Amino acid sequence: MKIYQHLLPRGTKQYWQWGETLGISVGALLLSYSIMPGDPLNTHVFPWIWMAPVLIALRYGVLMGVVSVLIFLGGWILWAADQSLSHAVFPRLTFLGGTLMVMISGEYSSVWITRARRIEELQHYTEQRLELLTRRLYLLSLSHDRLEQDLIGRPASLREGLKELNRILPADHGLPGAALYLALVVRQCNLSVAAVHAVENDRINPVAEASIGAFTPIDQQDPLIAHCISSGELVHINTEENLTELPSRYLVAVPAKTADGRIVAIMVVEKMPFFALQTDNMQTLSVLTSYYADTITASEFTPYLTDKLQDCPIDFFKALYTLRRLQRDMQISSMLVGFAARNTLESAEQLKSIANAVRGLDETWTLERGDWRICLVLLPLARESSLSGYLDRIERNFVERFGTRPGQSGIATRSITLDTDAISEKLDEFIMTLTENSHAAQQ
Repeated sequence: MKIYQHLLPRGTKQYWQWGETLGISVGALLLSYSIMPGDPLNTHVFPWIWMAPVLIALRYGVLMGVVSVLIFLGGWILWAADQSLSHAVFPRLTFLGGTLMVMISGEYSSVWITRARRIEELQHYTEQRLELLTRRLYLLSLSHDRLEQDLIGRPASLREGLKELNRILPADHGLPGAALYLALVVRQCNLSVAAVHAVENDRINPVAEASIGAFTPIDQQDPLIAHCISSGELVHINTEENLTELPSRYLVAVPAKTADGRIVAIMVVEKMPFFALQTDNMQTLSVLTSYYADTITASEFTPYLTDKLQDCPIDFFKALYTLRRLQRDMQISSMLVGFAARNTLESAEQLKSIANAVRGLDETWTLERGDWRICLVLLPLARESSLSGYLDRIERNFVERFGTRPGQSGIATRSITLDTDAISEKLDEFIMTLTENSHAAQQ
């Protein structure tokens, strides 16, 4: 942890805390001076004035508490000069005791504020992962239902459409893959006239990124669209807000909102069949749009991939990148475990069983490098003790299924923590070292 993070747990960008520290400290001095002009620091009575820097230290940490003490020092010097007092009467013991009290209070505050920030980061990450898992589960259920309904006509249209969205690359301008996304939702949700617009800082770009039918220029002041942007949820004319009474030429507005709550685009439907405006279809439209938003967010990480990692799933690398940031900033460790074996049918089945034996938060990537097949498992928020438990569980499952341990089957295992900023280079090096160690062990 950097020193400034320890001294100033709430971050350096919240400059208003400096203003509060200055205001409270100066206000306490002026109040004390107005009550006891001959002894503004209360050196002959209980030093109530020192409650101000103690409260500041408890709220903002050591640094702000020391700043408050320095303000008190400056105030005493000005008062002594006004009273023509010698510096020999400086209340050393009062300032020494007060400073120690403030530093102890600030250290206590810093420890607990840092712990609270760590808990908030953990909760934020798990909430994002839960949101992603919920959407994926719904997509799985939706794909199953559509497969049953459309088995004869188009059995794999939704799945193929999602594969197309997964191949979206970042664009220099506008929304990447907007036309692909619109074609998918038009096919799946039966839309007639619709358009997709980019959104930045809750402001809609008036130029459509993609449209279908005779879509007229978007009206950003339309109540349906305004309500959609403010609520961050899908809105249509039959919602509970009784929008049917408001003048709007649109039927549906749905935001492309990422798992962390950021709106990157909005899709507006001007015309659609009457029977398509029903709950299941609206839910499908909302989930597909959220999936598209997450795909855009994930595609932002593509430029960080090295040439050797172009086949790395974006979701895997995004999770790796995010967890590296948590470990760097908050010391919340995560583990990356690799399994490597010669590329045979038997090893493919064995590594597949390892990839399937993961928790809900874990991410996996199975790849081939030359004669080697590799399975990488990312264990979020895991320490060394969690790694030992994971490896024990994998070994038990492996013995139950194949009657032998991974090491006895020629599968090499290696693990690391995410302790390097250049995470793509670290991943490259990890894969190369894993295959080299496997080759050396088999020789």
